[in-house]
Amino acid sequence: MPDVLQVTADGSGIVRVAICDPERENRLSYELVDQLMATLDKLAGDESVKVLLVTGTREIWCAGGTLQMLKEMASGVYDERRLLALSDRLLSFPVPVIGALEGHAVGGGLALALCCDLTVAAENRRYAVNSASMGFTPAMGLSVLLPAAVGHHFAAEMIFTGKYYKGRELADRRLFNAVVPADEVLAHATDLAEQIAEKPRYVLELLKETLALPKRHLLQDAIAREPLMNRVCFAQPGSDALLDQTYLN
Repeated sequence: MPDVLQVTADGSGIVRVAICDPERENRLSYELVDQLMATLDKLAGDESVKVLLVTGTREIWCAGGTLQMLKEMASGVYDERRLLALSDRLLSFPVPVIGALEGHAVGGGLALALCCDLTVAAENRRYAVNSASMGFTPAMGLSVLLPAAVGHHFAAEMIFTGKYYKGRELADRRLFNAVVPADEVLAHATDLAEQIAEKPRYVLELLKETLALPKRHLLQDAIAREPLMNRVCFAQPGSDALLDQTYLN
């Protein structure tokens, strides 16, 4: 299995997990999902970890699912609940998770960002929920986590239209903690991580569990509904052709 994650620790309690799969544009492949799950499980038991900093490449944080994964979701070969479990792993991680979104975050990539406790985005990168354009409904809890973050009306606009927004357009929409120039994202996120790492771990654990609990409750609703919605979508005539036609557009 190719290594699509790079994990580094600086000794201060900050652990950086970098998504590094440029050939697949940091998309959610089987390898990436499996390695993220295994890495989160391993780090969750490490008492020295106080903050998890999740990064991507400068151009792409995470561009959603690979075409292979989406097609196997459509055919029922790949269980969408596996992706929902990844969302829950981030929400249930025992200490704060910070997403440093130097690059684009689309579809499942945006879902991962919503499962972080804090996020820093780039002014000129693109963020979107593009599933409707490809003929299916949001996955990974996006249908419930996005409205909780930005409110019903703007979430409905993002989901129904599939529009790609520049980070600067989202600066006042409560989606991110900060929107800064791309070359300042990592420094800004690292500064937040350093401030958090100064606190006792037991305090961080209690706060994380409490602050993430509403999102985890919402995710349970998504686990019950999102896979069913997509089974309906993928059963429609022509859904495969629409996915092929729109995937890279």
